[in-house]
Amino acid sequence: MFKNTKHIHCFILTCALVLFTLSTNAQEVRVIDNKGTIQTVNNNTVTTSTTAPTNPVENDVWFDTTNSQIKIYDTVDGWKLITSTLASQNIYTANGDLIDNRTLSGVSSFGLTFENLTYFQLFSNNSIQVFSDNTIQMNAINNLQISSTGIGSTIQLSSASTIQLSAPSNIMLQSPTEFNNTLLDINNSAGTSGQVLTSTGTGIQWANSQQNTVTVSTDTDTIQNEPDGTFPVSPIENDTFIYKPTNGEKVYYVFDGTEWNMIAPTKAARVFYPPSIVVPASTTGTQTPIDLYQMYLDQFTAPVAQSDASAAIPYYEREELYYFVTDADATVFDVNPASANKISITSGGVMSYYVLNPPADDNAIINVVFVVK
Repeated sequence: MFKNTKHIHCFILTCALVLFTLSTNAQEVRVIDNKGTIQTVNNNTVTTSTTAPTNPVENDVWFDTTNSQIKIYDTVDGWKLITSTLASQNIYTANGDLIDNRTLSGVSSFGLTFENLTYFQLFSNNSIQVFSDNTIQMNAINNLQISSTGIGSTIQLSSASTIQLSAPSNIMLQSPTEFNNTLLDINNSAGTSGQVLTSTGTGIQWANSQQNTVTVSTDTDTIQNEPDGTFPVSPIENDTFIYKPTNGEKVYYVFDGTEWNMIAPTKAARVFYPPSIVVPASTTGTQTPIDLYQMYLDQFTAPVAQSDASAAIPYYEREELYYFVTDADATVFDVNPASANKISITSGGVMSYYVLNPPADDNAIINVVFVVK
């Protein structure tokens, strides 16, 4: 009886060895434990090399020493990365490639902040989209540059509410600008058809287009500067009215929004007499030249008396005037055109003259006229 039992044990052991031998190349191995129970044991391998193992089975492990990565084999997806062999190596210390779409979600109460970056770059061969249910804000201490370099490419900024561009200095549009929708002014108004944008000094607003008119009227009235009720009806600011009486010179009027204001006749307004001055003529011969312009300037800038201390007399600069002597007493002054000593005036208003005979009664006539260039 014992002899037969020994043969049975040998037979069981032999069968177990056969089963083990037949399963050595399988992913799983079935063995019989000391209680006679068949157990399943994984037959995976762990490989450390620079190249992927050949003929791997599911759950085999490969230490990729080239990239310092741990990978596990999956019969569907192949070798899948588990983690880096360096505990400190992550997206902050190593570059990597996405192999599928990824979503970073802050749920509803968390945000994502990038701070103290030397630069922040986003590159895409297709499109970059930034969406927000609230506010998108881009600030730059120096320059914020958004550019598109492709031929025919477009940069599109869109918002369901408002896009605001602000700068402490100027926002410059350096290319032709096309507006395909409403343009609002400082009053948030789109204006009405035909209106134009006008400056308020601090912004722009839509206003009615002012197409000024120039009206010319020749009246039978013989009194200068009295248009006899011929002003245009319903004028707008800056309208011009030119009135020419029968025996007078043209007079210009400009409407200031309330009333017509006369502008002096164009020719007469350019001619004026300078203030009276003393012309020494008590001795015969060439006299000291007189600076007519300086005499005029001294009197206009320093009057002896004035009605209002804050008022001032407007004056022309030296180079803005022409200077003339229209008449002079020929018995006192040399006015002979052929004489080398005749009265003359420089372009700057300095008059030279020669006295032939001092006046017997200390009076002589000399008329000087200034003309605005």
